[in-house]
Amino acid sequence: MPKISVVIPVYNAEKYLVRCLECLQHQTFTDFEVICVNDGSSDNSGDILDEFAKSDKRFSVIHKKNAGVSAARNDGIWAARGEYIHFMDADDVIDREYYAEMITSANHADMICSGFVSNSKYSSNLLYTRKRTVYSIFGKLFWSQALIKSFVWRYLFRTDFIKKNKLLFDTSLISQEDAIFVLDALAIANSLVIVPGVNYHYIFNENSALNARGKEHRDKLKRQYRFGKQYRKEYAQKNNVMILWWFRKLIKIFF
Repeated sequence: MPKISVVIPVYNAEKYLVRCLECLQHQTFTDFEVICVNDGSSDNSGDILDEFAKSDKRFSVIHKKNAGVSAARNDGIWAARGEYIHFMDADDVIDREYYAEMITSANHADMICSGFVSNSKYSSNLLYTRKRTVYSIFGKLFWSQALIKSFVWRYLFRTDFIKKNKLLFDTSLISQEDAIFVLDALAIANSLVIVPGVNYHYIFNENSALNARGKEHRDKLKRQYRFGKQYRKEYAQKNNVMILWWFRKLIKIFF
């Protein structure tokens, strides 16, 4: 059984895909499997994935009709054999020591969190300099900044934790699905470990499937963004951490 299952939903990502997969091959930690879910790509993504699977036994491919990123990630959860699951995006990369540092720091936590570097004007970097293990919902939300930076790719999740609690991505959503998944997980996780020194590199792609469609699609994104914002607010209220909601944009000064 591998230590980590890396789940990558792929939709028309041929421009970035090789870089993403090669960064995994160059990891100093090698005990992982990569589950690539080809979500009905019409470009050469499927062929690229098949070539990697042929040359590296750690890589496998699920080919399916297009059903969206949530369904693709759920397929990855069901196929995962690793002790931990990491959800990557097909156009992103991670530091070479990423998995080595994350696993070394894990300490049996249900969730392990890294910093990240973003090239997007919509999200600033979040970099950690000190390891922390937090148990309270306040601490988990404060140090992860999950009420405002709730990206699922920042975390490793214990696979048995996900499956025991039947955590899945909402397939009715094309946006905010990762925020809801992360927040629901944080509410019930036994602990969260913050890992300094390694980062996920988020590459904003204006031509991605999420960002490059027509007006109807963009309007749907806006509605779901408003839904996600309301979900976060109600979540903070339910968990008695409204102070983190009110001051969420100021909290970043602590990092």
